[in-house]
Amino acid sequence: QVLSQEETPLLYSLVFGEGVVNDATAVVLFKAIRRFDLSHITSSIAMQLFGNFLYLFTTSTLLGVA
Repeated sequence: QVLSQEETPLLYSLVFGEGVVNDATAVVLFKAIRRFDLSHITSSIAMQLFGNFLYLFTTSTLLGVA
């Protein structure tokens, strides 16, 4: 590997930890979208989708910064 966990543990954790958070966010967002009936989209459903996305985006960003 290019990054050695022994030589640069913080950088290693940041790079690979961020990837794990992104993967988890993608899975949760996918599951959230699958819960909706997308064949009959209303403004209410669109707002719920946007709210879910905004919530996941904010929490994943805060977790990434923390």
